Formats: sequence, C-alpha cells, structure tokens
Amino acid sequence: MSDPRHRLPFALPLVAILISAAFANLLDNVARAEGPGADTEVRVMNWVGFQQMQEASRVFVRTSDTVNYRVDTSREGVVVLVLENTRVPLRNNTRMLDTHFFDGPVLYIQPKIIEDTSPSVRIEIHLRKKVAFKETKSENTLALDFERS
Repeated sequence: MSDPRHRLPFALPLVAILISAAFANLLDNVARAEGPGADTEVRVMNWVGFQQMQEASRVFVRTSDTVNYRVDTSREGVVVLVLENTRVPLRNNTRMLDTHFFDGPVLYIQPKIIEDTSPSVRIEIHLRKKVAFKETKSENTLALDFERS
C-alpha cells in the first residue's frame, strides 16, 4: 500500500480554499445579521476564480451582494476589474492565480486591496494578447469570459 502522507501536500491547498470560502460565508452572514442600522453598504469579496471552458477562459468573482464595478482596458495586455466599496476579509483571497499553463489568453490574475475613503478591490487580469471578452453578471457573481483563439 502507498503511504498516505504522500497525498497530504495535494490536499492542503484544497482544504485552505474550503476553509477560506466557509469563513467568508460566515462573515457575510454576520454582516447581514447586523441589520439595516449597521453599515451594510460595504460588500465582501468572497473569492476570485478561474475556469477554462471550450470557447472561453472565465475569470469570475463572488461577492456577498451585488456590487458596483468598472472595467478598465487602457493598459496593453491587462484588463482591470475594480469592485467599488468592497473589502476582502481574508488575505488568502488576494493571492495571485497563475493560469499560464492553461491553453487560453489569461496568464494570471492578481487581486489587490485599494485603501481609500471607501475600500475597493482591484483585480488585474494579465493576458497573453488582447482578446475580446464578455461580461456576465448574476446576483452576487460577476464573470469575464475571454475568447480563446
């Protein structure tokens, strides 16, 4: 039989992601329980994800509630998604997602916290080359689908 300790390093990142998502959901529930008298205007970014699909490379963001956002394409090879009035309670959710091994236009995704009068989150999506993308919004999930060529 194989030694179960050899499988442990592969299980740790998955466990960390699951704990991170569970903690973010707990914080979201606490914010909702505080009621309308509390400052519930600030949203929570629960996590950023990547999904390689047949026709597109999807970058998606899940938040505690619908969020105001803007997309900036002014920099060559970078699409910037800014989530306004949003905070990230878990530092783990600001880690870079390295996607360069996938056969698609997205090289990596880097979330960053912007400290200002109201908190915001800046998500930089670095591309191999400029490609068309489509925005999709569904309740508390926002997705950018980048065309695969």
